Amino acid sequence: MMKVLLLNGSTRRNGCTYLALTEIAKILHAEGVETELIQMGGGSVRDCTGCNGCAEKGRCVFAGDMVNEIIAKAQEADGFVFGSPVCYAHPSGQILSLLG
Repeated sequence: MMKVLLLNGSTRRNGCTYLALTEIAKILHAEGVETELIQMGGGSVRDCTGCNGCAEKGRCVFAGDMVNEIIAKAQEADGFVFGSPVCYAHPSGQILSLLG
């Protein structure tokens, strides 16, 4: 079965971004796709420092945030949907840090 990971970068747990992602999840479920929605916004996500330790270990060397948890889930996913409010012409800081 195909699995899609939906990442909510909004700090509002049940706000507009959450509602949009749940609508996408409903459509995917109707097509037989498994989904998991992760609330990122409001949580701690450390910026990438470019140390390249992840290339050797397969995970971020810094612990204490949700990055390694998301990496583990991402390795099992077939697709991704990133949801974020637009703040000052870019997505939320958590989404940007994760993608960095």
